[in-house]
Amino acid sequence: MSRVAVHAISGSMIVKDGGVDKLLKICKGGIKSGLIFVIAPVCNTDLELTQLLEAARGRDERLWAMMEGKTHSWSTLIEALVPSKNRNNVEKEVKEGFAQVEAIVRAAWLVNDITQGSQKFIDSIVSGWATSLLKESFKGHGYWCESGDINTFLDSKKGEVAPNTILLLTGELPQSDNSPLDRDSEYAASLVASKVEASSITFWNEDRLVTTADVADVPSATVIPAITFAEATELSFFGSRVIRPQHMVPVLAQKIPLYLRSFAQIEHPGTFVDDGEGAKSFLPVKGFSVVREIALINVEGAGMIGVPGIAQRLFGAMQEAGISVILISQASSEYSICFAVPAEQSALATAVAKSTFASEISAHQIHSVEAELGLAILAAVGKNMSGVPGISGTFFGALGRARVNVRAIAQGSSERNISVVIKEEDTRRALRTLHAAFFLSKQTISVGLFGPGNIGGTLLDQISEEAQRLNEEFGVDIRIRAIANQFGMILDDQGVDLKNWRDRFEKEAVELSVEKMVKHVGASYFPHAVLIDCTGSGDLPPHYVEWMERGIHIITPNKRAGTSPYDYYSRLMEVGRRNGKHFLYETTVGAGLPIIGTLKDLIQTGDRVISIEGIVSGTLAYLFSSYDGTTPFSDLVKGALEMGYTEPDPRDDLSGMDVARKTIILARELGYKVEIEDIDIVSLVPKELENVPLQEFLERLELIDKPIEELYQKAFSEGKRLRYVGRVTKEGQCVVELAPYDVNHPFAQSKGTDNVVAFTTKRYLTQPLVIQGPGAGPEVTAGGVFADLLRLSAYLGARL
Repeated sequence: MSRVAVHAISGSMIVKDGGVDKLLKICKGGIKSGLIFVIAPVCNTDLELTQLLEAARGRDERLWAMMEGKTHSWSTLIEALVPSKNRNNVEKEVKEGFAQVEAIVRAAWLVNDITQGSQKFIDSIVSGWATSLLKESFKGHGYWCESGDINTFLDSKKGEVAPNTILLLTGELPQSDNSPLDRDSEYAASLVASKVEASSITFWNEDRLVTTADVADVPSATVIPAITFAEATELSFFGSRVIRPQHMVPVLAQKIPLYLRSFAQIEHPGTFVDDGEGAKSFLPVKGFSVVREIALINVEGAGMIGVPGIAQRLFGAMQEAGISVILISQASSEYSICFAVPAEQSALATAVAKSTFASEISAHQIHSVEAELGLAILAAVGKNMSGVPGISGTFFGALGRARVNVRAIAQGSSERNISVVIKEEDTRRALRTLHAAFFLSKQTISVGLFGPGNIGGTLLDQISEEAQRLNEEFGVDIRIRAIANQFGMILDDQGVDLKNWRDRFEKEAVELSVEKMVKHVGASYFPHAVLIDCTGSGDLPPHYVEWMERGIHIITPNKRAGTSPYDYYSRLMEVGRRNGKHFLYETTVGAGLPIIGTLKDLIQTGDRVISIEGIVSGTLAYLFSSYDGTTPFSDLVKGALEMGYTEPDPRDDLSGMDVARKTIILARELGYKVEIEDIDIVSLVPKELENVPLQEFLERLELIDKPIEELYQKAFSEGKRLRYVGRVTKEGQCVVELAPYDVNHPFAQSKGTDNVVAFTTKRYLTQPLVIQGPGAGPEVTAGGVFADLLRLSAYLGARL
């Protein structure tokens, strides 16, 4: 059996920049057994000559300038593609050819008409030039190349190609009722491959690959590596622009391997078409296709019930009127029957149906024949759908979540296809939702981040480092699809590349629209959505309930929601329980320390919490673990401000409000309905400095030194150390104060910015459960938020 490989390619691809270089790369794959290129005519406005004939027939005075332009275009192309030593023959052929074209054009000018023969000659001469150009180019690069006519080759007794030879075939097949239209030479190439019993055949498309959906509708669509002939047929019928099954018939009958590839991406292997083991897939659905601009004709009436021949009359009439019926659906009661036709035929189809059933309509046996426009047919195709339970459930469940209304349904008995009629305006949303349902990991999460500052920016960097590993090991697919600060945002359908998110944000950020961002992140075609609020702002938390009601999870280190008025707080918790959406806020107390989680575990396992006490401000922890009476406290505060340990206005830390908010969060975990005004807060800010400008506050900060020194000396004399703490008692009372602790107490032994929280419970009564560690800093806080994101993934089914 010959091992020659056959390629179907358009002349237009060859004459484009880099076209010949791509063909040379194809040849490098091996021509030992011979190689055949079946070349379709050139369709290039600069190179084709049919415009000259039209100009001549219209006696357009620009004709001769056009002729000169064509001549120049061909000369330029030859110089670009053919090595100088091989140009003579093709240059001579083109020059002589233009002389013949000029004679034909002059004749058309004189008679003011174009003959069919002159049109065919013009088309053939351009194809001949393209072939000669390619032939000489191959020869110039060391290949032996021959050319011939496709019909002559097919009519020969024994079509053969000599070893180490490239054969270029051009020409037009004679048309018959059974042969398909073959503008791309694919059918001709199939006949050639069948004749020579080729080792393989490749159909080269100019710029498209066979994908799981149209990339214009579903950017995440991927190339289908292998497909059966039946699947290819179904996809082509419902709108796939790459596949033409009738062109494949000759080679599939002989089981010759067929590949559908893109000339724009010649490195990509494309799609293998086969009806055997090569096209097997574990996925039930291979792809989705759409036919747009459809009308649905609906015929209803009790007079159709049980009456034989109704469908035959209806569709026979449609056939006689030349109307293409694309889809048919009938109720089992036979009360109604609907069918889809191209929108431009809807008026005719309606008129034909009314005419066909005129007597039934007049007798009120059929009461309506109506057309609905603005529709599309969406089809899911896959051989493996057959016999697999739940496919239809997944299909229609996804459409339901996307709020796409289905107007009609059809499914073949082979179960290779599920087709629905929907509004054309819903097509893109439906496609993306279905594609996600069948092709995305169930743990794919659409993420939007508010606040890419210290914490948020560090979080993005941490996700960037771990995302690939999490996907490969656990199937967790984290897509950061939106990033926003108070000034702008970037949205990306498939997910921002986190390796360069800062540069992209700086260059591409558009004006912030919170609603647009939330809608983007919560798109129905992703299985899960989460918004991460890394701001300290009070603007976003009031929207958490609304976002969760829209099906979006919330993760935040922002304490505002957890300390909001209790009515709102309780609504936030209730909507999460009701909708199955998660509000995760571990980092609101203790940064990355497992304080909230530990408290929840104690409560859920039946332990009774008696009291909670803790150092929960990293800033105040640093100040009081560093203070020893030798350096004024005000100097420590100013130093901490310079090192970035405090808020820009240190009063935000010294007021105790941060500790108070964290204390409220812990108290509410215990079920206490405490508000911020219920807490006894001992502020360290002198009253006379509470409302002065920041600069004046810093200049007069020494007012704090004497009171702090006195408290310190008193505690020191008693063998104790001062620590600023929040406390929740067993009665639910919350206190925030500066208190002395024995030097052996865990609080007194804390160093630096460490947070220390002690739980006294029924189980941990004589010795409290103590959690200690860094309670501030972007790395640990971002790590805690990241942990919440992975915790959410586990809740959603990831095996972490």
